[in-house]
Amino acid sequence: GRFVRGRCSLLRAPFNTAHRTDRSVEKHIAKSMSALFGWLASLFSYESEGSLGNDLVDQCGSHLEELRLRIDRAEAAGCDGDALEFFRSRLEELEEEVGKDLSITVCHAMSGSVVCTTRLRPTDRVACLRDAVLQELGDTGVALRFVLQANALDNFMTLSQAGIADGDIVSLIQMPLRCCTTSFDGTFASMAPIDRCGPVLAAMVSPDCRTLLTVSSHGEARTWCASTGRKLCELSGHVIFGEFSRHNHFVVGIVEDGSARVWCAETGACKRTLYGHADDVKAAAISPDSQLVVTASSDGIGCLWEVATGRRTTTLVGHSDAVKYAAFSSSGDFVATASADATARVWRVATGECLQVFKSHAMGLSMAAFSPDESKLMTASMDGMVQLWRFADGECMLTLLADNNVVNSVMFSPDGLSILVASASQCVRLFSAESGDCIMSFAGHDDWARAAAFSPNGEMVASASYDGTVRLWGVATGECVRVLSGHTDWVRAVAFSSDGALVSSASYDGTAKLWCTSTGQCLQTLTGHSEKAAGSNGLSP
Repeated sequence: GRFVRGRCSLLRAPFNTAHRTDRSVEKHIAKSMSALFGWLASLFSYESEGSLGNDLVDQCGSHLEELRLRIDRAEAAGCDGDALEFFRSRLEELEEEVGKDLSITVCHAMSGSVVCTTRLRPTDRVACLRDAVLQELGDTGVALRFVLQANALDNFMTLSQAGIADGDIVSLIQMPLRCCTTSFDGTFASMAPIDRCGPVLAAMVSPDCRTLLTVSSHGEARTWCASTGRKLCELSGHVIFGEFSRHNHFVVGIVEDGSARVWCAETGACKRTLYGHADDVKAAAISPDSQLVVTASSDGIGCLWEVATGRRTTTLVGHSDAVKYAAFSSSGDFVATASADATARVWRVATGECLQVFKSHAMGLSMAAFSPDESKLMTASMDGMVQLWRFADGECMLTLLADNNVVNSVMFSPDGLSILVASASQCVRLFSAESGDCIMSFAGHDDWARAAAFSPNGEMVASASYDGTVRLWGVATGECVRVLSGHTDWVRAVAFSSDGALVSSASYDGTAKLWCTSTGQCLQTLTGHSEKAAGSNGLSP
């Protein structure tokens, strides 16, 4: 709107001056101006309605060409030179604005192979990318979704609104739309897939090791008896993430409407809804004493809330972009936040004061975590680096480069002396937190490692891989002591129970499994979720 109004007022200005021009020629110019104004108005009208057709592009070119010709005729008729120069300068601005094209490359999200490269205008919809892909691939019977820097793009957004710039690479995710069946009775049927519970996003064991919590991508969060596999309850609402409180009384997490919630772990009933953020909540964590919840939001702030009342006690303001992650220190006295602005911050819980800003990464952060003694902070970024910082003065002590520049998971050892990194390779690596040297490589998977975790005593590491297995490793020797086989698809996440006796895993095969650490036996297979499971798998403290 500002573009249209600004250009219109500038282009009309010469007619309001004392210039004396040939009125008939001036009338022709005014007519051309009117046509151009109409095109601009229709452009923004189409944008608001969610459709931008190629006919507007053609209209744009014809209107500009007509205006160019009329200015030439006005000059030949002897119109005032200053007025014509004014029109020419505005015409150049419009031509430059309209002529901006973006070169966009679409790649498969999984393989990275290039699907196509297309040129579109900033005002075109994301849906135009779909048209370009369909032209290249044909009708493949799948739904097409696009992702830019880990953000799923709405098809109705303009490329400008989606943050797509010239030369950007956009990832393509293909999802099945329909399935076909044939029968010996001679019939053929095409049908939509069955609506299932969706991928398992989390599987975590309660602190008392009696209950397992699973969360599916369709928003169903359930608790199960760890010894029998019996379903205990289902959390209310469309749940995206959840974790147990230390005392096993509550589950804290986030829901699809963008808010954080506190549920009763026994019944699944919602006890508190934490409203107050101006945008979606991206992460939530509960304090070690189960008294406070910290939330991180796309509105660029973090908040502290009382569990008992749901009252917001502190607002953590300082980040300049979305806050992606938040975590308490082991004492509960400090909170760390990680943001898309490529910085991490540490805050004092009692006052909300920002104590340190950690800035060195080239891209947005995915997580931040305190060392067990709270003397260090570890950050992981989309730039493929893990950095270790001294809390006292904010100095970067170490920078670790993940294999193939992808950090899948990272965590401190229980003693804080080493850092475990799973990245885009078949090896999980253990680094010294003092020197940054790689002191152990756990090699044996046939495909990339997706996640890795320490046992509570630090003597064992569990890794989950796209090869469909979970492996247990001895930290002292680096040898694989057990291979946990049973999943039929990629294993995305793994975690130990608080006593180290159990390991939980989540897989793309639609199941979560519970394993005995000492024997490798599968104790429970939870099949209440879809046949395609994906996500993260973590354990409560």
